[in-house]
Amino acid sequence: MGFAYLVLILLVFTLVTHLATVEASFQEEQYTVRKTLREYVRAMNQRSLEDIVALYASNGKFVDETFDEVFSGSYRLRNLYDGIFETNPHLVFTAFPWRVEVAGDDASVDCSWSLVGNVGVYNGMYYISMSKTSLGWKITEIDAHITVIHNYHLPYVFTP
Repeated sequence: MGFAYLVLILLVFTLVTHLATVEASFQEEQYTVRKTLREYVRAMNQRSLEDIVALYASNGKFVDETFDEVFSGSYRLRNLYDGIFETNPHLVFTAFPWRVEVAGDDASVDCSWSLVGNVGVYNGMYYISMSKTSLGWKITEIDAHITVIHNYHLPYVFTP
């Protein structure tokens, strides 16, 4: 009985240690996915087309659900973000993830976002899909929904 009890204790210890390792790895992947989103926010606020496009997978796309438009590939993505920056040269962008799921090499993030620009304030939701690559987590798709638009009206248009 003593040997069997010792083996059982060893098995339980091994299982608990393995589960703790798996949980730590899962939390590390969630952190890395969140970090990718923070890099996206930073690139938006710095108006860096190249940094934003670099966060996308080669087949990445931005789906504007509000206006029913799809921007896929680096050329179209550059045009999308260039248009945003041209319209809002002094923008402030924020994103707040409230759900991050990681399953193997795939991740999904649901977050609210806000863009304060020259012509108004836009709020909405992003549903983001990411894939883990040899270069880190890459955005495969952003499904964007605008939920609230507050336009500035003359004479209240923001011009610094």
